[in-house]
Amino acid sequence: MNQLVIHRKVGLLALLVFVVLSVPASAGTTGKGILGDWQVTMDFDGRQLEAILSLSMDKEDNLSGQWISFGISELTDIKYEGSQLSFVQVNRFGDNEFRSTFTGTIERGKLSGTVSSNRGESHVEGKRLRRMPIAAGTWQVKFNVGDRQVSAALVIKADDNNNLSAEWQSERGQHEITDVTFKKNKLTFKRTSKVQDQQWESSFEGTVKGHKLTGTIKSERGDIALEGQRVGGALVGKWDLELTSDRGTRKQLLQINPDLSGLYGSSPIKKINLEGNQMSFKMVRTFGDQESEITFKGTLDGKKLTGERISSRGTQTVTGQKRSSTTAKQKTTKIKEASRKPDVIYVPTPQEVVDKMLELAQVKKDDIVYDLGCGDGRIVITAAKKYGCKCVGYDIDPKRIKESLESVEKNNVGDLVRIEQEDIFTLDLSKANVITLYLLPSLNVKLIPQLEKLKPGSRIVSHDFDMRGVTPNKVVKINSDNEYNDHTIYLWTTPLKKEDVSDE
Repeated sequence: MNQLVIHRKVGLLALLVFVVLSVPASAGTTGKGILGDWQVTMDFDGRQLEAILSLSMDKEDNLSGQWISFGISELTDIKYEGSQLSFVQVNRFGDNEFRSTFTGTIERGKLSGTVSSNRGESHVEGKRLRRMPIAAGTWQVKFNVGDRQVSAALVIKADDNNNLSAEWQSERGQHEITDVTFKKNKLTFKRTSKVQDQQWESSFEGTVKGHKLTGTIKSERGDIALEGQRVGGALVGKWDLELTSDRGTRKQLLQINPDLSGLYGSSPIKKINLEGNQMSFKMVRTFGDQESEITFKGTLDGKKLTGERISSRGTQTVTGQKRSSTTAKQKTTKIKEASRKPDVIYVPTPQEVVDKMLELAQVKKDDIVYDLGCGDGRIVITAAKKYGCKCVGYDIDPKRIKESLESVEKNNVGDLVRIEQEDIFTLDLSKANVITLYLLPSLNVKLIPQLEKLKPGSRIVSHDFDMRGVTPNKVVKINSDNEYNDHTIYLWTTPLKKEDVSDE
């Protein structure tokens, strides 16, 4: 049996050999952990002011950000080291520009610090703004019972802790839904139905992709295929608004959640109404002990929004543009002809090995993962979905790039995963702190000069092949049911531990 394993390993090796985000800013590798929206409160002249601090990464992996309140102000000079965060906020009113500086900390999911300006200092407290699960909202569902098509509404609600509950609204009978779960785009629940004098139990398992729901209702009566469409899906997302009046033009952000609640700037919206292409909402904005009611009416035209905002101060004309997701931008990536032949043929890493590689590397949410020779993108996609970290997959083969981009879109991880068509031996790897490999031993050795530039404590994991001249921190073997029977994973950490191989 052992000889068979060896022959298969050698055969695989022989086969491989034969084919042969706005303003630049400083950020340590832990800077990834602060990304997203933070709900902050500050004392402003004795009154409480709420705002959203939005932090993201640009294409060069530099921090960028915005301060969102009564309008949008850009952030400059963003720095994050350890737990210390600082930035400069720039506000413009007509021809006048006002600057304030924030210094503080982000620790254990909480933000605390001070905003300083020529008007004095204000204390700031904040917490991460939870993202609503995409399963939430109202779904118009259809399925067939015999020759009859049945329609119903599935209403999924998320509480403050993102725990889900649901209601099944139908003209026929009474239905109670329990045990609602949503993980990795998979939605499940149990349903108890009573129609006249009949009662039965069923379960649902399905997938949410964008604004579509597909799945199967299972019961003792048989399996029924279900399809659903989110109500108001075209509205969901972030909208960049321009508001114009005789006092000038300013910018604002409208964020619409999957359940059609939202935020106008930093002010909550309980419910947005949509009839055809007409949308509207009312909200009350609070500043200290002052309240003002705002009415918003608009017309939706694809990714464009036009309308008006009405308050006690008058009417403003509104134009809006929906922000494109990172996934959509990935689709426009230009795939080029390969500059040279790939160094190895593509042999996908089994999923169980992918999981173990990432586990061995102790991947965390604030890591940056580079996969060198990403194939179909399964390693970076798994890392993004399982750990929520930023990832970049590199490959030189245009076919592999196409597959990776399609897989990123299918798995809805475009906000975390970037795919680049590059020669891995020309890359600057210094921004990563986890590197994954499935290359030949000689190619691993060729990468050593680049790997030595990684920050201390970075992890390198390789499937099946070692790195001559460098001592691994750990070697793990995995028994598998696939045709190669077993696999080996090597782990190195930086600085690399060189060994003398001159006599070998």
